[in-house]
Amino acid sequence: MDCQLALARYGRRTERFAQAAGVKLLVDGCEAFPEMLAAIDAARDTVDLETYIFADDRTGSRFRDALCRAAQRGVHVHLLYDYVGSWSLGRDFVQPLLDAGVEVGVFHPPLIRRPVWAFNLRNHRKTLIVDGEVVITGGLNIGDDYASVEDGGAGWRDTHVRIDSSEIADRAEQAFQFAWRRGIAYGESISRRRRLRAAIRRVLRTRGTDYSMDEVLSTNKPLRSTRSGPCEGDGIALQLLGNREFGSRNRIYQSYLRAIRSARRYILMENAYFIPNRAVRRALAKAAARGVLVAVAVARDSDVRIAACASRYLYSRLLWSGIRLFEWPCTMLHAKTAVIDDVWAIVGSYNFDHRSQHHQLESAAVVVNEDFARCLRNQTMADLAKCHEVTLEEHESRPIWRMAMESAAYLFRHWL
Repeated sequence: MDCQLALARYGRRTERFAQAAGVKLLVDGCEAFPEMLAAIDAARDTVDLETYIFADDRTGSRFRDALCRAAQRGVHVHLLYDYVGSWSLGRDFVQPLLDAGVEVGVFHPPLIRRPVWAFNLRNHRKTLIVDGEVVITGGLNIGDDYASVEDGGAGWRDTHVRIDSSEIADRAEQAFQFAWRRGIAYGESISRRRRLRAAIRRVLRTRGTDYSMDEVLSTNKPLRSTRSGPCEGDGIALQLLGNREFGSRNRIYQSYLRAIRSARRYILMENAYFIPNRAVRRALAKAAARGVLVAVAVARDSDVRIAACASRYLYSRLLWSGIRLFEWPCTMLHAKTAVIDDVWAIVGSYNFDHRSQHHQLESAAVVVNEDFARCLRNQTMADLAKCHEVTLEEHESRPIWRMAMESAAYLFRHWL
């Protein structure tokens, strides 16, 4: 399919897509972690890393040491982790980073007089930006759960993507700065005066020359002037999506919906916490009704059991509408990907649950390129071949106590 036609059909606004010199699919920690560590070790100027979980374990120590080495050779290094996701991270682990000169930020720790709804906003992104040229993003946190079994990890199934593009890196950097300004420096005392100074700095930065996340993703003009369009030459059409509160909360969600509604041949998805709302269920059902193959892989043994129960509550509705469901039987399926019609592909941190849509900062890379889409399709098909396909007869024969448990879990879906 012609690239401009594909962008118009699946991406809606072609001007929001940029060119990437290269896009590489990274499957599991065995591919993603070496790629990330190598990029940090090769950094010359800047390293910005934001993650939901930064674990105090073997994998976390490897990344901590790589960040320390980069800072010690003069690279400006920023690490931002989420307070809730990394609540167990202690001072003994962080201190070597501070000693090496790494600027460490904590996203939304509990503060006096901070409203409850603000504390509920979490940073669920997992993005590494190096030298304003390389972006590596997706679903992997920094921890042994994502490392391969051969490397001493739990071998969770997950997906990252590497993007070589200065323009995409600019946009990722703006998203990072948006989150960084809403965190606090590690170890800073929380006082009324410090909070006031931080609020004033945020106002000044917002009114200054820095782009906000909303400006980056809503403007019709690229951050850098380019003569070529997103599909001209050898570039790969790519859009980096990030959501935030209020105006751009549903940016990733809407991108998914547009692509699903445009599907003609197939929709293959992998999603760790799959509790889709009515609009998504209707879009998938309509796609199946017009002859599109719709297949979704989910976790069988989830690390959040109540979320898995809430997801299974919807199985009957999904199966009745012609959507095929597959449960991953090996460890934990943590990937958040989709590929449609060998054209449109997405890799990110976004789950189909209430938290991703309404409460969390998320990121996702949308790629409109046949080679990359086929690569992700082949990987997804290989995963589906390892899964157990759930049938309607099998699901509806489950015990009554399990039905009751799933129904109760679904009632709490907004808090999962």
